[in-house]
Amino acid sequence: MVQLCSDPFIGVSRTAYSSPERLRKNNKGDIMEQIEWDSVVIKVTGMLDGDTELQAIPSDVVSLARMLVETGNNNEGTRESLTTSIKGMLKPYHGYPWKRGNQGILPAAAKAVVDAACDEIRTAAHTFFIETQGYSQPLLRKHGKSKGSPVYVDADDYANSLATKARKAATELFREGEWDGSLAGLADCGEYDNTEEE
Repeated sequence: MVQLCSDPFIGVSRTAYSSPERLRKNNKGDIMEQIEWDSVVIKVTGMLDGDTELQAIPSDVVSLARMLVETGNNNEGTRESLTTSIKGMLKPYHGYPWKRGNQGILPAAAKAVVDAACDEIRTAAHTFFIETQGYSQPLLRKHGKSKGSPVYVDADDYANSLATKARKAATELFREGEWDGSLAGLADCGEYDNTEEE
């Protein structure tokens, strides 16, 4: 004769059973962790893809970053430490997507292009200002809405203002759909028809 068991937990620890509410909380945590990892993957992939044109990130760093992402995709338990490693490894390069503050609308690939462009503009503007300081200090003026001195204090002030202006222009071009975020696409933005008015 077969006896039916009235206790469904025979042989199973009662603590191993999860209520639907507990399962929802665990699933929510798992979902949030997956979303956070997916965000890391998107940022890393965007940054590395954006660097294909610039090639500012050494190839061994690119390979290692891709390997760490693949490891995280295959082993969920290591994602937190892998994220820390990836962030530390990519921090010194253009397009680093984990900066503080508002990240703006630029994807990582476009951010890498803009960061490189702003560095070049800043360097060239600094050199220009230093070499022509006798003329540039008194003659180059800030726009009328600027607070404080109407002239640039030094080469750094001038160079930073041009780099900031370039970053804002790039963001606006991207927002308006005139620039696709690539280095080649940026060159296309400089081509305009010059028509003289009569």
